[in-house]
Amino acid sequence: MVLLRSTKRYTLQDKYIVKKKGKDTYQFNMRVPKALMHLYPHKTFITRTLGTACIKTARIRRDRIVGEIAAQKESAYSNERVAFLAFVDTLKEAKQEARGNRYEAYYQLSTQDLLDTDSFPKAQLAASHSVETGNIPEGYRPTIREALHSWLERNTRRNADTLSKIKTTTDKFLKCCGQFDIELESIHRKDVLNYIELTIDSYSVSTVSGNLSRLRTLYKHAWQIGLIEQRPCPFSDHDLAYYKESTTQKTQMFSAEEVQTIMLWANSQQNAMADITKVGLFTGMRIGEICSLKAEDVHIENDVMAFFIRKGKTNAAQRTVPVCNELVPTIRKRLSILEPEALLFGMNGKQASRDFSHFKIESITKDKTKRFHSFRVHMATAFSRAGIDELTAAFILGHKGGKTMSYGYYAKADELQRLKEATEKAVVVIKRDWLTHKGQTTMPELT
Repeated sequence: MVLLRSTKRYTLQDKYIVKKKGKDTYQFNMRVPKALMHLYPHKTFITRTLGTACIKTARIRRDRIVGEIAAQKESAYSNERVAFLAFVDTLKEAKQEARGNRYEAYYQLSTQDLLDTDSFPKAQLAASHSVETGNIPEGYRPTIREALHSWLERNTRRNADTLSKIKTTTDKFLKCCGQFDIELESIHRKDVLNYIELTIDSYSVSTVSGNLSRLRTLYKHAWQIGLIEQRPCPFSDHDLAYYKESTTQKTQMFSAEEVQTIMLWANSQQNAMADITKVGLFTGMRIGEICSLKAEDVHIENDVMAFFIRKGKTNAAQRTVPVCNELVPTIRKRLSILEPEALLFGMNGKQASRDFSHFKIESITKDKTKRFHSFRVHMATAFSRAGIDELTAAFILGHKGGKTMSYGYYAKADELQRLKEATEKAVVVIKRDWLTHKGQTTMPELT
């Protein structure tokens, strides 16, 4: 079969799309990935008809096939390991049928004749040894990808973010090891320490700790389903305190120019990032607190609007946060179209955090001490410059010291009014010190 590319100029947009000579319909044609050669024996290319003469439709169908192949690669094991497992099953069945009779095929024929193939000769010898002795030779033992695949099959109801993170973490660990897959029993503590050293400069201590937790989950799962015998987990009991002390730096404020650039970017977004970002700047709330707000968490009393933070990072995070006049019109507009139980900003906190971080790294700075959390420092500084007492500022920001105030979770009307006045004074400072450019306030209208 002769395959020709489209007569049009070939581009990456049409990668893997070809035409059979004399035919109008497109076909998919990709070289078999090394990790999947065992699934496509005696084949060099994966070829499928796309069943269309329309290039746009062909691209859509091509993308679907590429996705399927990517999923196959994700769950693929070593070719030798796959062959070994198949050979073990065949030899065990033959041995069971022989029932100790030395004249049966299992005892009379060679392993190659029993398996009826000359492929993977080393795997054949390993399978024969394993069936005879009960021991699995090194190079054919269960791998971390097998544990991952099994865990994914048994945890399909987990949320997409959890599934994605455990797959990504496994891939990154293997990349650090310089291998596509690795035997679980070949992973030693020194390998994990090396992984920590290689990643600690690129990720926060909490991220590295989370990655170790996911890898530990896979290792425990492998033992639970009998892939490995119980043994000390190389991913457990790593003291990251040293790294935390050496890498932890105080959150820094953005410059006035950076704040203005951030606000212009936020306002250009098609989602709720403009509102979320401005609420962060003018309240000092954490991004998770903002995105967790529901319409029913907005309280209005005597024309004073406030947010009720029901859950937070700490006990002190449960508080009443007054809404400044700058934000009131936008919040009212959102309330007019939302059910009480609906999220006020309709955006997941993790997604909002990723969007902000991506923009910050690409367009503002790679400095890890400058992040969305910096807006809390801006607000705290604004309270100080406005002459607001520390206890009031601590209560509004949800700092530990604020719990000593008598306001409690729900501030009363007169107390809420005092909190609102303090907030308005801080907002004046924020506009003056970070949003003013050449004598004018730079503040795009909220969407």
